[in-house]
Amino acid sequence: MQLSKLKWKCRKGIRELDVLLTKYLEEIFINLPKQEQDIFIEFVNIDSNELFDIVFNKKISNSKFLKIIENLTSVGQAKNNEQRN
Repeated sequence: MQLSKLKWKCRKGIRELDVLLTKYLEEIFINLPKQEQDIFIEFVNIDSNELFDIVFNKKISNSKFLKIIENLTSVGQAKNNEQRN
C-alpha cells in the first residue's frame, strides 16, 4: 500500500487517535520490516471506535497488535512531553 493512502487510513475521525497513528506512521512504520508493516496496515483497518478502545482502554483483541500498541503508547508519551516543554 502506498504511504499516502496509508496516511489517509490513519485518519480515523478521533483527534487523539489520528495524531498517534500519523506520528507512528511517520516515525516508526517506515523503518519496520515488511511483515510488521503488514500488521500495522491490518491494525489501521479496524473500526475507529474499536481501535480507540484498543489503544486507550487497552482492550486488546489480538496479541499480534501488542508491539504496535506499545509503540503508540511511547509515541503518545513523547508527544505529551513535547507539549509540556
